[in-house]
Amino acid sequence: MFGARVRDSPDATALIAGDERITYAELDVRSNRIAHLLLSAGVRHGDVVAVHLDRDQDCVASLLAVLKAGAAYILLDPSFPAARHLSVGAGLVVSRTGLAERLDAAGPGRFRYVLLDAAAVEQQPAISPEVPLTPEDCACVMYTSGSTGTPKGVVTPHRALTGTYVGQEYVDFGPHHTWLQMSPLSWDAFGLELFGALLHGGTCVLLPGNRVDVGEVLDLVGRHGVTVLQLSAGLFNLLVDEEPEVFAGLRIAMTAGEAASPEHVARIARRYPHLTLLNGYGPVESLGFTTCHRISDVSGDRPVPIGEPLGGKHAHVLDEALRPVLSGSVGELYVSGVGLAYGYVGQPGLTAGRFVADPFGSGTLMYRTGDLVRQSGDGSLEFVGRADDQVKVRGFRIELGEVERALGVVPHVLRCLAAVVPDSMSGYRLVGYVVGPDFDADLARAVLAERLPEYLVPALFVVLPELPLTANGKADRRALPAPGR
Repeated sequence: MFGARVRDSPDATALIAGDERITYAELDVRSNRIAHLLLSAGVRHGDVVAVHLDRDQDCVASLLAVLKAGAAYILLDPSFPAARHLSVGAGLVVSRTGLAERLDAAGPGRFRYVLLDAAAVEQQPAISPEVPLTPEDCACVMYTSGSTGTPKGVVTPHRALTGTYVGQEYVDFGPHHTWLQMSPLSWDAFGLELFGALLHGGTCVLLPGNRVDVGEVLDLVGRHGVTVLQLSAGLFNLLVDEEPEVFAGLRIAMTAGEAASPEHVARIARRYPHLTLLNGYGPVESLGFTTCHRISDVSGDRPVPIGEPLGGKHAHVLDEALRPVLSGSVGELYVSGVGLAYGYVGQPGLTAGRFVADPFGSGTLMYRTGDLVRQSGDGSLEFVGRADDQVKVRGFRIELGEVERALGVVPHVLRCLAAVVPDSMSGYRLVGYVVGPDFDADLARAVLAERLPEYLVPALFVVLPELPLTANGKADRRALPAPGR
């Protein structure tokens, strides 16, 4: 599908990275050369290859190259602690000098490396290797927080990507749009921002670095004429509060990842009535948006619905016996259809517990999201909460058990709990509650930074004499005191 866009418009701009503009033809040739380099390194159909590069044109070219070589890609974010990448299910890593050494120092001999040496890449053929693939072949593995303390990898086929980004009407895809790619490399939203452009002949602007700065977003949107912006709900709220003019030239703005703020959505909708505002929902196990709602009611005093399923995707609101609940009642959301993943790498038990037989489909599976929703009479869904202790902060899915296991090894921590509390600025923040008279917050942050990515490190810590317990002796999160600023 990318090749078809290359043939249609070889000289159109595919990527903007800093001051460089890369055409579709140039990106195609670059990815072809890297694909041949991977094949010469022994990559074969069905392999999994990690890409450990900063957000730049080589990162995108390498991702395409992995697919062209018949393999599946894993994007390793260089801003994460290197030790966190050691458990990924890949034997080969595409990287460059400096980044590779850092990764190898954390796990000597763990990976083989293909370094993007300029001379080695230029020696490779410029034509596509034309490795045959099917829609059911694995395209990518995306890692998300795991309750056991080890990230879990979600195995996603090609049909999930194409089925989510092509032939859909929730977004006006096309060559006339310019997308800003600023979601984290490890987040499934990365795919919408990249493939939403490249599979439709559009332009993708790459945010430099790995941190989002609202001033830089405003600059890039204005300088490059960005028309489509996807934002986590927390970042959407921040831009509405601090840089609302970023929305002036946009044609489409999407908020997702967390419950949308009705007040912020209403404020921007009233200020820019030309803007198409979308609220999307979807777990990584159902790749990208599974449901979407086009926002037209701007009253600001009602929850923003997460909408109805995309074409080829299905949503079921069920009770504990997997029976549909009545309209207006709360039930757990199960999703199925074209975007569904195969399961988790090396975790058959977890896969079997989450990917269950679909009583509404013929021999198919559906994914148990753990999200509680309410379905209105018109079929639109409204997010209510979680059925477990999984949470989202700034769009990142967080298993509190992973945070607690890492916090438990910090010196002087006797007992601990992690919790998410409301925050007026960013929506929610992660808080660590610890028991330990000699606890040192600075030491804790330093230890956690070596084990966890930034989004899993608590924003603040609260020291307690004891953790609150329920009547049966279990930790009582609801009795945790509200933290100070």
